[in-house]
Amino acid sequence: MGSENFEWHWYSRLGMAWSPTLGQNIQGASLNLLKYGIGGRYEEGDYSEPSFVAHVVKGATPDDFYVKSEMTFAIWNEYGGPFMHPASNGGQTITVQFNQAYIEAGNFLVPGLSVWGGARFFRDQYAPIGDYFYLDDLTGQGGGLKYGGLNLAILGYRNKGVLGDANAAPPFYNFPGGIERSRTVFAGNYKAEFGGEAKHHVKVHGEFHVLPAAKQGEGIPVPDPLGKADFGGVIGAKLHIGLGNGNWSDTSVRFGTGIANGAAYGSKTYETWGAPNEDGTYSGSFGIEAVEHVGFRFGDAVALEGLGTFHYTKAAYEAEGAAAAAFPEKQMDFSIQANAAIFAHKNFHPVVEASFQGRKDGEADMGTAIKFSVVPTLVPTGELSTGARPHFKLIYTLAVYNDAAKNQVQSGYLARTGAGRQILDANGQPTGETTGSTIGQYIGARTDWYF
Repeated sequence: MGSENFEWHWYSRLGMAWSPTLGQNIQGASLNLLKYGIGGRYEEGDYSEPSFVAHVVKGATPDDFYVKSEMTFAIWNEYGGPFMHPASNGGQTITVQFNQAYIEAGNFLVPGLSVWGGARFFRDQYAPIGDYFYLDDLTGQGGGLKYGGLNLAILGYRNKGVLGDANAAPPFYNFPGGIERSRTVFAGNYKAEFGGEAKHHVKVHGEFHVLPAAKQGEGIPVPDPLGKADFGGVIGAKLHIGLGNGNWSDTSVRFGTGIANGAAYGSKTYETWGAPNEDGTYSGSFGIEAVEHVGFRFGDAVALEGLGTFHYTKAAYEAEGAAAAAFPEKQMDFSIQANAAIFAHKNFHPVVEASFQGRKDGEADMGTAIKFSVVPTLVPTGELSTGARPHFKLIYTLAVYNDAAKNQVQSGYLARTGAGRQILDANGQPTGETTGSTIGQYIGARTDWYF
């Protein structure tokens, strides 16, 4: 939407949720064992993302020089309230931040060359049913250029990481000697098409991460050992095969080392996992991500989408007992997910979805979850497409966990409903049993749109 020199785009999802058996608010409490919507995204909380584009210089043809600026906001209720609207949320404030704020000059110096600076989405591979950007998601602040299939960027990040969950940080995040360091990532990828009208393509992706030594002023010693410089590297590739008639397959593998070992539960490469070696570095650690994403269309009857993910991470320990026992030495997770949109009527597209997920942190038992969702969906536009919007949805999701997932509180839903706490006997001694149920249920209603 917009005028000749201005565009307005908007993605948003808002809704309500109930538990059929509990009084606890479960709005936005994911039943998945992994991050984002991997395994199913229907329990996602409220979120809104308006975007504004200004064409500062607009050429008469696509080959002419242009300058454009884009600003994208992310709006959500970070602090635990169930709703986006302040009246429904008891007056609790919401969070507003920039997702994008950049300016770009295109067909600059030579045809096809564009340069940009600011904060921008640097990502391309997306699996909608898992709300998951994989392989190359390095959205951040910096600058870059693009020419044909080549895409290069330099991006900066405040140093952070994850351990066994998204709320923990490894030791190097604590500022050694009170010195805060920033990670610099040099990233690039190249996409080459082949196969003529089939439009197959292969994409290769690489990153180099640099964390400088915690130096401050002349004569001030570098804190040892966590103040040392550290590095990481990433190599990955994706193969896209067009299967005709709207069918396709994407296969992707990514391998990251050192401080670029982020992969656990769907993490970004800069979200370093685990504890460092005794020398304070992440030398020897690595993370692997593998993704298979497929789509099939059966005329005007059904659209099928499948997503398989696998992540494995090894921490940096160079010797047995080199790090605290609280930090797992390795991690593995996987998810297999299938989604079917049935075009029962041009305005009624019921969806059924199932997934099986597993997660193993260190030497702990593997947690598993089986999920099943039924989502009757009204589509006012009558477009026979999974991308048609707006959607008016009713949602029912059932999750069945094993005891390991419940006892280790491996999902947001389990955490919200108080699972995993030791049950004590009359003498205050642990009985060996824990609170909570291995069954999770979610009933919801949601509207989502984008244009």
